[in-house]
Amino acid sequence: MARTRTSDQKIFTRPAPSAVTYDLSIPDQATIKLPPGSAWTSGPHWHSRHTEFIQVLSGRAEVMLHGTVMPTVGAADGVIIVPRGTVHEWRRSQDAGLDSELVVREWTDPKDGQKETFFRNLNSIILDAIKGGDGSWRMRTLNLELMNLFWRMDNWPLFLSTSWPGFIQGIATRTVLWGSVILGKVLGCRGLYGEYYDTE
Repeated sequence: MARTRTSDQKIFTRPAPSAVTYDLSIPDQATIKLPPGSAWTSGPHWHSRHTEFIQVLSGRAEVMLHGTVMPTVGAADGVIIVPRGTVHEWRRSQDAGLDSELVVREWTDPKDGQKETFFRNLNSIILDAIKGGDGSWRMRTLNLELMNLFWRMDNWPLFLSTSWPGFIQGIATRTVLWGSVILGKVLGCRGLYGEYYDTE
């Protein structure tokens, strides 16, 4: 199955249970919308070359910064600064009765276009795997594609608990991702594709 070309697409929507919409209409930022009931989470991760900024525009989020959870972050709380190397994660607040959409804006320093490139590749890879179905090659290699994307785009997922020392977390993550890159070369899984973004 040919990959879907998405270089002109600005909005990506993924289905439940991890329902999420990414709006990439504004350069160097992503607006992420989670409907009520969405189980989506950014997953615990860090960036080694980028400071990230997270701003809740509407609804309430649960934000974790290096093991400390802020369970009810709203628009009045302003911009959350995530320094380089800080493990962080965010999702919908788990407060009972919360039935509004959560809308969050993310951007980074430096503003180097990587935010859009990352989310364009992430969504294209996942949506093509979903389209291929459970038994497809795309679905079977989905995690390998994502690990390769993470390696190349300064997105380091946490594989150990935040109770582990940071340097051990870093070694574990880089070892897993490095192994994924080697296996990806063998299987043709790179995580980044020219047709997923403008290369000119």
